[in-house]
Amino acid sequence: MKKIAVLGGGNGAHALAFDMISVGHEVRMFYRNKNRKIFRTGVFYAAGDVISGPAEPALVTDDLQAAVEGADCIFLVTPAYAHDNYAHMLKGLLHKDQLLFVFPGAFASLQMRAVWGGEDCPVIIESNNLPYGARMPEEDLVEVYNRNPLSIGIMPSERAEEIFGEARKIVHPIELATLLPDILACGLSLVNPATHPGPCLINASNIERPNVDFYLYEHGFSPSAAKLMRETDRERIALAAALGYDIDPVAEAFHVPHNYSWEELYKAVHGNITHTVIAGPNDINNRYLTEDAPYGLVPWTAIAQLYGFRMPTAESIVNLYSVIHGRDWNTEGLSGKKLGLDGFTPETLREYLRTGKNH
Repeated sequence: MKKIAVLGGGNGAHALAFDMISVGHEVRMFYRNKNRKIFRTGVFYAAGDVISGPAEPALVTDDLQAAVEGADCIFLVTPAYAHDNYAHMLKGLLHKDQLLFVFPGAFASLQMRAVWGGEDCPVIIESNNLPYGARMPEEDLVEVYNRNPLSIGIMPSERAEEIFGEARKIVHPIELATLLPDILACGLSLVNPATHPGPCLINASNIERPNVDFYLYEHGFSPSAAKLMRETDRERIALAAALGYDIDPVAEAFHVPHNYSWEELYKAVHGNITHTVIAGPNDINNRYLTEDAPYGLVPWTAIAQLYGFRMPTAESIVNLYSVIHGRDWNTEGLSGKKLGLDGFTPETLREYLRTGKNH
């Protein structure tokens, strides 16, 4: 049994904490907001067919150092836009004998190590998705609909085989299904940046209409949305192939052939009750727009540029989001500079991913 610190106050963090408590780990939960109900009660609840009942963490705190000090594992379960804040908050608090899991990863290894500097860093395990389909209808209640099998990448990758088996035992009953070659492959395996930005872009007028209760997959997944999603995904797959990775989780997620047509994708989405019942977004500042493009498509295009590769559809979507939001997402999002890519060549980046040493 391990001492585990769970950082994050959303549905994924609570579902993960519940699972880890249920198998006997000592779980500490860190919240940035001390006004949460759990500070008074010491308990939260899960509901659903997957997990159900009360859970009592060993510690509930707003002191980050108290949460992570002496922990065997740290689970960071937040949107990608929170990784920069946590990188700065965690600087100097972690050490090389700890394991840092990031759900989902979104190139957090590169981003955090760029902030931390040096080489005395924990091994970082990134996933390509949240471990759960879940929602929080109340601040102390998480509803969990399903567990998602995860693909993971490990930084440094030369320790991947050693760490993979240990990680699978620690996070059981979460399924770490696939070990990817490195965290670059993992970041390119993210599902949401290939899924949401294009369809949300062409549905922006409905998303921001106050009198429309919008459902992206039910109402907004038009033939044009399917075409945009497919082309974004094709660019991602082409970049991954150019880098030597064989990935196709979007096809797997929607149960279509790897060389799917937009018609097959359209039929699959509209025939999938799991997706069509998902409400929203109803705000252009929803994470489908402000996370998946700036922290998904932007790093993809930055990596593509390092390798002399272009992603014109992804680049266009990011540029149009910059107009819609009035923000330069190419610099404010997870840019090549924030990833620490400046000064790397494709060859030296590969070596860095393997060893964790930046010479």
